[in-house]
Amino acid sequence: MVRYSTILNLKIMREVKIEELKEGDEIVISCQSYFKYLRLLQTPRKNVYGIFKSVKCSSVRTITSRQYTSNGVVHSYNIYKWGFGPEGHNTNQYINLECRQILLVKENQQ
Repeated sequence: MVRYSTILNLKIMREVKIEELKEGDEIVISCQSYFKYLRLLQTPRKNVYGIFKSVKCSSVRTITSRQYTSNGVVHSYNIYKWGFGPEGHNTNQYINLECRQILLVKENQQ
């Protein structure tokens, strides 16, 4: 259950275990030196050995294309940055949530 602060009217995130998650929940996890805001597209399931499988999630990713010229040849490359927020999810990915600290932001009400 998501609680709300009565003074600032802000959502209070709470730490959850992977067993408590279900499809449609919105979570925050740490990934390297930044945080990822994810929406679960599947309910976490266990494999034959009792370990949770990677879960399909959606998130925000922006792609910036850059070009440079070296010795008269034009080279191009992409820069991928992960966005943070509940709107504009445009990328699906599988993420292993086993042994991670998971903060529940918004619980699915279905």
